[in-house]
Amino acid sequence: MITSSNDELPVTALLPATSAEPVIMFEAHAALRLALVERGGATLIGSEWDAPGVYILLDIHEATGTWGSYVGKATSPGLRSRILSHLRQKDHWRRALLIQRDTTHGFNSAQVAWLEGRLYDLLDSAEDARLHNGNRPSDETLPSFERAMLEAAVLPVSRILRLIGYDPATADDATALATTTAKRTSRFYGITLKQVIDGGHLPPGATVISANAAWPASGIVNADGSLTVDGNTHPTPSAAASAVKNGSAANGWDFWAIDTTAGKVTLATLRARHVDKQAGTQ
Repeated sequence: MITSSNDELPVTALLPATSAEPVIMFEAHAALRLALVERGGATLIGSEWDAPGVYILLDIHEATGTWGSYVGKATSPGLRSRILSHLRQKDHWRRALLIQRDTTHGFNSAQVAWLEGRLYDLLDSAEDARLHNGNRPSDETLPSFERAMLEAAVLPVSRILRLIGYDPATADDATALATTTAKRTSRFYGITLKQVIDGGHLPPGATVISANAAWPASGIVNADGSLTVDGNTHPTPSAAASAVKNGSAANGWDFWAIDTTAGKVTLATLRARHVDKQAGTQ
């Protein structure tokens, strides 16, 4: 008998007869249809993928374990045409993850624009990822209730990336879980929540909430960068998230978010804003 926890994510994958053909995946909770495409099989993408969506281009891993990536969106004519254009124009990528809505109407242009920015934040915070994007894509016109719906898409995308060898774990989490003592090179290495607070991006006393629907929780931000959850104080976001998840390892920067009029904003996004601001003042 197979048992599972309430934080495990069921995904249905259709495995093709050859390695060149796309692997098609379905995730029911966020109503996603995804395709993992090898560069050599990009021309085999079906016409049903000429629909709005977002995509992530992934490079071959470097000797250091880091990997390049590019986040993009497609509206009209759609994902298939966009990937075929990148086949001609960008030679760095070797795999692509295509993401569309598995519903009758699919994504609209505002939704894919917002999700593009959210996935940029995910990879911008990842310890081993190097983004080729020149600037953060942004669309703040989406209503907050739609952002909450799209936020549910981030978790399955994150876990599928990890499954295929492109783990978007942040420096804080990877440092805690690392099995080697190799020095980390991410621009987020060593950044603490206290620095984000002192930089004016998160006020002491603010309430943080879980961005993971499987583990609802809330906590309070303390001035020293710790989080208090259910009366217990934890030194880092990941420690607080792990406590909520009954001791399981957790990406605290992506687990916790603040609720704003524009929707949930993760601590990872606030950290990225802090680092960008510091870089701009140097």
